[in-house]
Amino acid sequence: MKELENPTSVATTLKELGSLIENSPSISAICVTGGEPLEQPDFLGELLKAIKPFELPILLETNGVEYESLGRILNLLNVISIDIKLPSTSGRNDLWERHEAFLQVARHKQVFIKVAIDETTEPAEVQRAAEMVAGTLDDPPFFLQPVTDSSGALTVSYRHILELFDVCARQLRDVRVMPQIHKVIGSL
Repeated sequence: MKELENPTSVATTLKELGSLIENSPSISAICVTGGEPLEQPDFLGELLKAIKPFELPILLETNGVEYESLGRILNLLNVISIDIKLPSTSGRNDLWERHEAFLQVARHKQVFIKVAIDETTEPAEVQRAAEMVAGTLDDPPFFLQPVTDSSGALTVSYRHILELFDVCARQLRDVRVMPQIHKVIGSL
């Protein structure tokens, strides 16, 4: 893995990305993730315009609250992966309205939703997230992600996962459970 100076320029990022794509013909999409990419909308817009000639689908991985920034670059994206931050796992209870506004902006794109869950996650907050998604988007995949600790162990019982899955399945047709692979791989 090559590390670049941070911050880096669009030109440097483009050069490295071009080299990576040229040397890895199996790359089928470009994922922009962070931190939170939408906290730098000017840089992100410039970067997304610059990578369009690669003719690969562009996926944005986001916390789903920077809806104004999303509106500025929406036409440059193909897919949006939105992490809805529940109070139990994020410690924040003030994001519901921003998540809803974000979903409204994203609604005409291909979207999937991820929600981190742990043993403290209340069925009511998962239900609120599922209802918000069902009321805004046309049946996107909705992933419950059991939180994994630094050793790679789940922080939620299988029984609680199934309980929360059932809550979501009452609102949405495409509910899935997906581990936090980045944490599992990091613990190997």
